[in-house]
Amino acid sequence: MSAIRTSLVALVIFGGLGCAGVDDSATPVGGRDAAAGVMSEVRKAAEQPPCHASNLIDLDPRPTDMLILLDRSGSMETAFGSGSRYQALATLLGDLVTTYQQHIRFGYMEMPGRSGCEGQAVGCCASPPSVELAPDNAPAVLAAIANAAPVEGNTPTASALLQAKTYYDALDDGVNNRFVLLATDGVPDCTLSGTLSQGAGDVSSACLDALAEVQGLVAAGAKVIVLSVADEGAASTGGTNCLDTLAHAGGAAISPGSPGYYSVATPEQLRTAIEQSFGAEDQPSCVVKLPSVDTSRPVIVELDGNAIPNDLYRGWHFDYSLTQPAIRVTGEYCDRIQTFQVSSFEVEYSGCEMPAPP
Repeated sequence: MSAIRTSLVALVIFGGLGCAGVDDSATPVGGRDAAAGVMSEVRKAAEQPPCHASNLIDLDPRPTDMLILLDRSGSMETAFGSGSRYQALATLLGDLVTTYQQHIRFGYMEMPGRSGCEGQAVGCCASPPSVELAPDNAPAVLAAIANAAPVEGNTPTASALLQAKTYYDALDDGVNNRFVLLATDGVPDCTLSGTLSQGAGDVSSACLDALAEVQGLVAAGAKVIVLSVADEGAASTGGTNCLDTLAHAGGAAISPGSPGYYSVATPEQLRTAIEQSFGAEDQPSCVVKLPSVDTSRPVIVELDGNAIPNDLYRGWHFDYSLTQPAIRVTGEYCDRIQTFQVSSFEVEYSGCEMPAPP
């Protein structure tokens, strides 16, 4: 996988005399000619631009395909938090797709599928993706998720992964950086042939078949990110053990240890993984330090050239907790910076340091 250039560059330009006060109440030594010279320098200083500081987010995103595979089996109706397992996954996936659709080509498929179950156990079928991979694909993916309420049936993880590989094998979009995001509650129970599994946990026939399909995707150049919504009770069925095995085999485990899968309980970790998938290694800061600032004069903070409000929780404010004055952006504006939705974060202010003498 080629290295991607991702950096955060801080640039501070000092405005020199334009930020310094001058007392012209007395005629300086040397008479009127000297006074005229001083006032000329003052006029030149007053015409200079204000001080300026910038965080320039230099991101060259890697073209990325990510096919979401969402579990809508009957067990997804199990209570979880204030809703159900399905609702928890749907909310998290919807946020991710909306946030990163400008950097990732998202697609969507579900299990069990809506057709092809002839001769198989109830809910043991899988269908091809219902939303094909495309840029700016959030509206289509969100609509599909909203229309995919849990149905009576089982979890054909192996068959769905095979459908994902078949889709990628036939896809010629020039993108080699490919992922499957498997979002499930951790209990594969259908074999590749469409029968209910024999055995339990990570040695069940359903899990072994799913493991073989994950390995097939990896061999074909795709990685599998595993996202679990299972609670502690699922561990007694061996579901989380199986997910741990699949996550490590998929080449995108959260860590070398266990568990290797991501959890809806820690969405920040999954967001970091999504960002790294398109080449964003270092999260941009929401703070710009200033060498000196006159807080009595206007300060303008802009994201991509658009001014944002001076507000403690939804905008910007002065942060004096650091070793030098700084501007801190908060709320939705900071979220945009840290999820690579802006390309520049600029501050215009008065109160620059005086230049050093020659």
